[in-house]
Amino acid sequence: MAGLLVAATLGGAALAAPAYADDVYGHCTGEGVRIRAAASTSSSVVGLCYSNHRLAHRGVSGDGQWDKVYDVNSGVSGWISHGYWSW
Repeated sequence: MAGLLVAATLGGAALAAPAYADDVYGHCTGEGVRIRAAASTSSSVVGLCYSNHRLAHRGVSGDGQWDKVYDVNSGVSGWISHGYWSW
């Protein structure tokens, strides 16, 4: 299904946030959890997520240890360790 464009507000600034009809939402189970560019601890950090952030789940790594997420609050997409994702 084609993506929809919705606006999310962060600190007064509007961010374009991709939303899909089949998104499943959850949150981080920790504070300052590193969102990485790839599913590896050696990959660069592209953002941080917090327990009050809404995350759209976009996939799982081949080994099942990482979750691909889109952080609705910050507009960052990347990977978090599976233990830090909750429905």
